[in-house]
Amino acid sequence: MMLSTYPEKPISYLYLVGEHGGIRRAADVLGINPSVVSRQLSFLERSLQLPLLERRGRNVVLTEAGLLLADEYARTCLRREQLERQLQDLRHMRGGSINIRVGQGMVEDVVKYVVKEFSAAYPSVFVNLMSGDMQTTVMLITKGEVDMSVSFGPTGAHGLTCHSFNRGPICAIVPPEHPVASLPSVGIAELGQHRLIAMNENFGLQRYMNAIFKSEGVIYTPSYCCNLFSSAIALSQAGLGIAFMTAQSIKEPLARGELVAIPINHRLARESQCHLLRNGDHRLTPAAHYFWQLLCRYFNAEEKGDI
Repeated sequence: MMLSTYPEKPISYLYLVGEHGGIRRAADVLGINPSVVSRQLSFLERSLQLPLLERRGRNVVLTEAGLLLADEYARTCLRREQLERQLQDLRHMRGGSINIRVGQGMVEDVVKYVVKEFSAAYPSVFVNLMSGDMQTTVMLITKGEVDMSVSFGPTGAHGLTCHSFNRGPICAIVPPEHPVASLPSVGIAELGQHRLIAMNENFGLQRYMNAIFKSEGVIYTPSYCCNLFSSAIALSQAGLGIAFMTAQSIKEPLARGELVAIPINHRLARESQCHLLRNGDHRLTPAAHYFWQLLCRYFNAEEKGDI
């Protein structure tokens, strides 16, 4: 029997066993009973007439034959992902595509100052604009599923090309009638006396806030936790707590007088940064390279106060 005629499911199970070091761990990832994985792998071994697993202590490792199968499966999955991206371009009838992740607080500026100019220069290129936490973004860039990102956080990402720009200061965001609203700046001790709004732990902004509170020996105890900046803004506008973000992230509510941004009196808050990230090993298309140049130009100009 040719290898290509074997069912793909047991080979995918074998790959996961190798990745996670055990049948039970692979089954947990798959959300199925370990006995199902064992039966499928036993079937594959009988069909190939080769051992695919061997036990080493408490762990299970792949034999030479198992490694060959798992490696071929991984390459096949990668080829399929590349094919799907090419087919996606054809479905959109575009001359290529760009996948970019942008932190929620910076989407409006990127669309206004970067995407608009890019689309005028490359109207046939499909732009897939997503938002998400920095941890997932770094993983997707490393895997080649995202071309570049605009992320916010205390540090960039090791192993990736990174350009960092000052984005601060991080501010306490409150309605005009809030007790903090009349202060020129606010310290951590004062903030600790009010109801606070937190973002999900994966947000770069929240990592900043955790580090700031920790450095002052104050326990960060939020009353609310959000995974959308719009939710945090709504809570703040309702007077239910203090949100934290840069003034650039809420330009319109500030201009309308609905919210006030009070700078946090702390070094980390004053020096907050955004990071432009891409995989240096991933060659960009001319269109993607132009998009990257526009991002660098915009955030450099913003840092200098030219925008």
